[in-house]
Amino acid sequence: MEEYRGLLEKTILLQEKPIMMSLLIMSDGENKTEVLVKDRYLSSYVFRLPENKYRIHIEGRRNKRNQLVAKHFEIMNPDEYIKIIGAPE
Repeated sequence: MEEYRGLLEKTILLQEKPIMMSLLIMSDGENKTEVLVKDRYLSSYVFRLPENKYRIHIEGRRNKRNQLVAKHFEIMNPDEYIKIIGAPE
């Protein structure tokens, strides 16, 4: 599995039904990468996060479009807001 750490810059909803899929644009300072989230719970969680605030650690595999398909998701700099809404499992 590939790992990526970066700042969440933008969240885009690709489709809601039959599978909720969202696309995250993340940056590590030099490079930007696209992260594909297929899990409904995780997709709806990510939409509650403000942009350009949280550093996120993602583990997953690349698809043929060179997007990182997320398997594991962790917020690296949690604050009071994350404590209120909870962290994804």
